[in-house]
Amino acid sequence: MGGGDMTGFVQKIRAAAKGRLRAGALALAGLLAACSHTDIGPTFTEDVHRLDPATFECCFDPEKFYPAPAIELALGLANSLGPAVSRGAYGQYEDTAYPGKLTGKTEAHAAIVADLKPLDLLLIGNTSYPLGRLVPGRFSHTLVYLGTEAQLRAAGLWNLPEVKPYHEAIRAGQIIAETAAPATRLRTPAKAFEADRVLALRPALSPEERVLAARRLFASVGVPINYTLGIKDAEGRFSCTGLAEYAMPGLGLRHRVVYGQEVIMPDDIAAQAIRGERLRVVSYTVGTDSGFERHSVFALMVHIAAFWGVPGAR
Repeated sequence: MGGGDMTGFVQKIRAAAKGRLRAGALALAGLLAACSHTDIGPTFTEDVHRLDPATFECCFDPEKFYPAPAIELALGLANSLGPAVSRGAYGQYEDTAYPGKLTGKTEAHAAIVADLKPLDLLLIGNTSYPLGRLVPGRFSHTLVYLGTEAQLRAAGLWNLPEVKPYHEAIRAGQIIAETAAPATRLRTPAKAFEADRVLALRPALSPEERVLAARRLFASVGVPINYTLGIKDAEGRFSCTGLAEYAMPGLGLRHRVVYGQEVIMPDDIAAQAIRGERLRVVSYTVGTDSGFERHSVFALMVHIAAFWGVPGAR
């Protein structure tokens, strides 16, 4: 983002302060999305052959994408303007569909769900619209698969007091937990997978951890989102990765301080699963113009490295 962009940004914020906050915040989101970019150097094709699942890392220098003053102003406005900005940016998609190469592809959705077990994590990437590129990385959103009635019964979770109020919703196909504007809710796969790519991960949980996760996930329905994207704020509002952390605190998800916010980046969760540290990759599904494809763990590493760079080649 050059000096001219920053001048325009400041002018937009000043205009917002005079009564056009919502329009200014939407413009800010568009500017920030335009700054994000991938990191493919001239030797990338050769460099990726050095990638090793056992040591794979990502998310180098996450503050390099956006100017700090812009982010500081955005974070200051986030929770006060978040609801209005979300309605303006995403409201139309609640009535129709989010763009994405997996949107409406029921065969792809069925293939993803067929591999899932209760409490699997789902990382979503959607770059088919500008605001889907706001979070740096290959993946920008985290959800949790809850399971069907049969799966929850088999796991001994169906009759938990926190689960009972949602029996009918689960029977209606709302089997995924999502923290998104305005609050944590249950989603159908068709809605959750309106995206370009879906990475399914399986956590290694003890029986006690599985019960805790189910209780916390269902008890969190209705908790407002933390628009600053911090893990959890003083008022108990979650980010999407914050919900996963709250439900499964023993996974050891990596925390970073980015622009003064303690965050968990979805790409870091993917890297942890690639390394096999209390998470493993179940499937990686990418939408195409004509359908969808399943990709290997090596392809997943290449896709993530194409955004962040290859370790040792930076």
